[in-house]
Amino acid sequence: MSAAELAILTRPRLQEFFRSAFKPETEWQVGMELEKMGRIVDTGLPIPYDGESASVVAVLRHYQELRGGFPIFEAEHLIGLDGPYGTISLEPAGQVEWSSRPHPTLDELDHQLVEHLKALDRAGSAAGVDWLDVAVDPVHDVSEMPWMPKARYGIMKPYMGARGRLSHRMMTQTASIQCAFDFRDEEDWVRKFRAAALTAPISVALFANSARVDGRDSGFRSYRQAIWKETDPDRTGLPAVVFDPAFDLDHWIDFICDVPSMFHRRARGLVPAGGVPFRRMMERTTCEAPRMEDWELHLSSVFTEVRSYAYIEVRSADLLPDEVAFAVPSFWTGLLYNEANLSAALELGTDIDDQAAWRQAMDSAAKSGLDGTIGGRPIRDRAERLLEIIGSAYRDGQVPCGGGNGAALRSLEMLADRHGIRLTG
Repeated sequence: MSAAELAILTRPRLQEFFRSAFKPETEWQVGMELEKMGRIVDTGLPIPYDGESASVVAVLRHYQELRGGFPIFEAEHLIGLDGPYGTISLEPAGQVEWSSRPHPTLDELDHQLVEHLKALDRAGSAAGVDWLDVAVDPVHDVSEMPWMPKARYGIMKPYMGARGRLSHRMMTQTASIQCAFDFRDEEDWVRKFRAAALTAPISVALFANSARVDGRDSGFRSYRQAIWKETDPDRTGLPAVVFDPAFDLDHWIDFICDVPSMFHRRARGLVPAGGVPFRRMMERTTCEAPRMEDWELHLSSVFTEVRSYAYIEVRSADLLPDEVAFAVPSFWTGLLYNEANLSAALELGTDIDDQAAWRQAMDSAAKSGLDGTIGGRPIRDRAERLLEIIGSAYRDGQVPCGGGNGAALRSLEMLADRHGIRLTG
């Protein structure tokens, strides 16, 4: 078989993309992403892309001076850094995103998070930039936001803008914390994916940190979640198939293949795909046929609350203040990497195991946080239950990747205190 034939995407190759990522428990790791929005110290305005000071480029240069790493360019534009600490990249309006390397223990991940936050604060101070500690810009109109010089966003801006009233606000005025997890086999992948999906409303409530927008109270504890609800429905929320008892990797592949494609990569760079479903693109046999890099690019344009690459990514947490940010990976690791807790999460979510009930729970969590309800009962009760069993698993040393458990337990206790919850043990 020729190299060209090997490069063509087939259904078996898509299946192998996920199945080649199966790992034994001894090789599991944890990763996280954290986004922050910078504002000019003197004016409070969003930082522009370029400029000697108080700009995205200035922050990147100062960060590189502090931590090293190789600059990443798109044409002549500096758009990120790649170092032993992970990568620094730019969201559409210059939100600075740190993506960690995967780490075998939470203690190591915590250390890297602390080092990143210190460096980002120092880089910001040197550039005349402050960092918001909330998940939605609380003051500025979306029209005031800058756009980064990346081809991806040049294509996404008009496409997404036509497919959701708040799509541009999502792109330019939100920040979150996301976490990534390994899986043993397909059964483990399904259990973790579904547990993360059914726990998403609790995550939204626990980590809600975006109550203000346009200079006033939004009426939501997590307005970021409300924004996502009015963003391109083809690629957000969760598809109905996730709630099908037969849900598996093939169902997920089918869903991804039916999502309209925004762009694909060619020798001249990213080009618009015009919203053609990826499945139809795979029918092409000419030089326009998609390759594996197009598949991975397409996966990155699917923004469901849980999604999968060669790992499972959970996406239902607002950006939190620095002192409690580590509670997000601590919560999800203690839930998804302990079999008893994984089973408990699946059992706890049985009453929202259909798309309509799940959506109602997400709406209640976004609106009222822990004071919201699921099936007439407070979300707070479920959150307390999960925090209790997760904390117990850490104390008993029953969480792979838990490390010494100290950092994880401290972060969960701080999160509980933030909500007036007392953890026993």
